[in-house]
Amino acid sequence: MRAALFDHIKNMTMIEKDIPKIGESEVLIQLTTAGICGSEVHAYVGTHPFRTPPSILGHEVIGNIVLIGDKVTTLNVGDMVTVEPHVGCSHCSQCLEGRYNLCKEKIVLGTQKWDGGFAEYMTAPEQAVYIIPKTLSPYLAVLTEPLAVGVHAVNIADVKNGDKVAILGSGPIGLVTAVAAHYKGADTICLTDAIDTNLEIGKRLCATDVVNVREQSLQNYVSANIGEFDHVFITFGHKSVIDDAFNVIKRKGKIISIALFEESVPIDWNRVMISEVQMFGSSMYVKEDFKMAIDIITSQKYNLESLVTHRYPFERINEAMETAVTKSGYPIKIVLDLP
Repeated sequence: MRAALFDHIKNMTMIEKDIPKIGESEVLIQLTTAGICGSEVHAYVGTHPFRTPPSILGHEVIGNIVLIGDKVTTLNVGDMVTVEPHVGCSHCSQCLEGRYNLCKEKIVLGTQKWDGGFAEYMTAPEQAVYIIPKTLSPYLAVLTEPLAVGVHAVNIADVKNGDKVAILGSGPIGLVTAVAAHYKGADTICLTDAIDTNLEIGKRLCATDVVNVREQSLQNYVSANIGEFDHVFITFGHKSVIDDAFNVIKRKGKIISIALFEESVPIDWNRVMISEVQMFGSSMYVKEDFKMAIDIITSQKYNLESLVTHRYPFERINEAMETAVTKSGYPIKIVLDLP
């Protein structure tokens, strides 16, 4: 089979390797579609903490099962599926309490411990595989994983009907977090970004307000039009976003960070103390979040497929990665076709 080996920084080399063998509780998936995530971009340029070469990246995947292990009972050959791309150790305290996303020993798809989806075939344990209705486009279904990231953050915040939400950064994760917040009942959703294209897509999805932070102050816009927010989600890792979050959150409000910061960022803890602002991190997802993401996608209530702005054939993966790095043509979600 063909696979794209991330062999050194800023390079993928197409290689031939054996189709992987499955264990008795695993399935073999012939992949059709794979999304490029921001974490792959961080890996590609050498700034990701654990996605390092040599490895086969790719953890946003859609494909069809072609082989099942002897102990697999819930899946069948021919099923169209996606994969929850991490598996906990199952015996640490976090795993035992259902928080396997926080397991220190978990195995993550697209790393040296588990070959990812930038390949023609991959294996996955039954517990991490989810059936997708074949009536759905793979370019919609491939958004399940990033949407689950947004769902998990919204569930941590406990967004309720009528809440006011700000999402700072309107890349793929910011946009799907907006969708998840709307699905949970938020009726004011303000998106920020420096790119109008992303903000326009946000408005078409569910945003009630958008702010181009290159053109106006978020704090001034919010003071004049919205008032303080119940929840602020940080999806872009830059110091200025932290300042904006504190400037628009209400007292006792929640700030939830989903972003990967490349540098250490100071926080004024006096502001946290005085206002009793609650700060949370949000890391990946668990099964309930993944199932909700599939429910949202299956409902087809939102035009999520509009997030797929660029498609590349598999053999042009280096070009696709460079587009993701340089943001040439204002990409939101870049998808690889794996025929």
